[in-house]
Amino acid sequence: MIRYLLLLILAISLPACRQENAPVLATQQPTTIASLIKVGHRTVSLEQFNRQMQMNYPDIDNIPAQDRILLQQQMVAQLIDRELIHAEAARLDVRLSPDEFDAALAGIRGIHTSAEFELNLRESGISPELWRESFRFRLLISKLTEMVVSPRIDISEADIEDYYRNHRADFQRPEEVRVYQMLLATREAALEIKKHLQEGADFATLARQYSLSPDREDGGLLGYFSAGALPSEFDAVIFTLPLRQVSDPVESPYGFHLLLVDRKRQAGQRPFAAVADEIRELLYHNQEEILLQQWLQELRLNTEVIIDWEQILPQSFH
Repeated sequence: MIRYLLLLILAISLPACRQENAPVLATQQPTTIASLIKVGHRTVSLEQFNRQMQMNYPDIDNIPAQDRILLQQQMVAQLIDRELIHAEAARLDVRLSPDEFDAALAGIRGIHTSAEFELNLRESGISPELWRESFRFRLLISKLTEMVVSPRIDISEADIEDYYRNHRADFQRPEEVRVYQMLLATREAALEIKKHLQEGADFATLARQYSLSPDREDGGLLGYFSAGALPSEFDAVIFTLPLRQVSDPVESPYGFHLLLVDRKRQAGQRPFAAVADEIRELLYHNQEEILLQQWLQELRLNTEVIIDWEQILPQSFH
C-alpha cells in the first residue's frame, strides 16, 4: 500500500501541469541570454534542465531521438509552469514553512522511519531527492490553490442532486464489510493481544494502546471495503471471517495484523444521503482542476517566456 501511495504522490506532483501530447505552449523566441528558459524575471539553466531530465528519465540516453525530443519539450513546459507558480507564490507571499513540510511528510511516512521510507522509495525506483522536491512543490500548489482557486468554487445542492440522478449506475454498491485492524511488530505480540480479546477485552481500546498503525487513533477502524480493495492477504480473511471474531495474525510487509469485521452490507444502490458528501468532494475537485488550469493559462498569457531551443534541440527542430 505504501508503495502505491508513493507512486501516486510522485505522479501528481511535478508533472501535475504537464501538457502530455503537445509541444511547449510558451512564447518561443530567439534569445542571447545564457539561461535555457526565462520566465518573467526567473530563469532555468541548461544544467537545471538536464538535472530534471536525468532525475525523471534515468535512461534518457537510451531513448530514441524522436521520443527524447518530445520528452524534452514536455519537460520545458513543466519547468515553465513550475517557475510561473513559484513567481506567483512569491508575489502573493505564499510560503511553505519547514514545520508544514515536516508535518505533511510525517503524515505520509506514517509508522515508518525516515530510513525505511527512503528505502521504500528506492525500491519503487524513485529518487528520494526527486520525491521530496516534487512533494514540496505539490504542497506549495495546494497552498496557492487554497488562496487563489478555492474561493471561486461553487457547488450547490442542485448540482449534487443532478450528478446523482445522472450517474446512478456509478453508485451501485458491491458487497462490503467494515474492517478493524491492529498492527503488531511480531506474531507473538499479535497472539498475546488476541488472547486478551478472546477473554473479553475491547478491540478498539487495545488498538489505541498497542497498534503500530496510524488508524489506532480511530480504534483500528479501516472502514468499509469490497473485494479487491485491500491487499490479497486481507481479502482472503475478511470475507470469510465470522462477524465480531478476531482473525489469526495476518502477515504483511509491515508486520502482523489482527482483523475484525463487525458489519456486512449487501450489494445494492447507495442512497443519495449516503453519497452526497462524496459527490460534493468529486465536484469540488473537478471544479478545482478546471479553475487551476484556467489560472495557469492566465499566468502563461501574461508572462513573457523565452526559450533558447538551440541549447537542447537539433537544428532541424528549431
